[in-house]
Amino acid sequence: GHGKISVFAVKMALATLCGGKIMDKLRYIFSMISDSSGVMVYGKYDLFLREVLKLPTAVFEGPSFGYTEQSAKSCFSQQQKKVTLNTFLDTLMSDPPPQCLVWLPLLHRLANVENVFHPVECSYCHSESMMGFRYRCQQCHNYQLCQDCFWRGHAGGSHSNQHQMKEYTSW
Repeated sequence: GHGKISVFAVKMALATLCGGKIMDKLRYIFSMISDSSGVMVYGKYDLFLREVLKLPTAVFEGPSFGYTEQSAKSCFSQQQKKVTLNTFLDTLMSDPPPQCLVWLPLLHRLANVENVFHPVECSYCHSESMMGFRYRCQQCHNYQLCQDCFWRGHAGGSHSNQHQMKEYTSW
C-alpha cells in the first residue's frame, strides 16, 4: 500500500549502501533471493532489482539504470536454469557487470576510496594532495586530476577531455 516499505526493500537498500566487501554484500543478497537448495529464485531476483534500481532512480539516473521488465532476464542467459551462488557472483562481478547494475561496483569503489590520500599535485587546480579517486591521463605524461577537477571536466595545457583517463584508488 501507500506509505509503507517492505522489510525486503529495507534489507536490499541497506545491503547495497552499507560499508563492507562487495562479495559479502552479494552473498547476503543471494541468501535473501535463493531457495533452501541454494538456487536463485528468479521472481525474488526480479524483486531485488525492482528495489535496488530505485536507488539510481532516486538520483535521476532512472533513464540509464531504472527497472524494466527485461532487467532480470537480461542478467542471466536462458541456458542458466539454475543459478547458484557462484554463477550469481560470477555474473554480478563480471567486467562489465549486467548493464542495469553497472553502477553497483562503482558505488562500492567510491565508498572505499573516499578517504584515500594521494600525495601528488592536481595538474589543474594545483592542490598539493588529493583525497578520493585520482585520475591519470593515459596520453599526457604525468597529468593527473583530483576527483573534483575530473568531475567538473577541467583540462589544462595539452590535455584534452577526449583523452582516456584511468582512475586510481591507491597511491
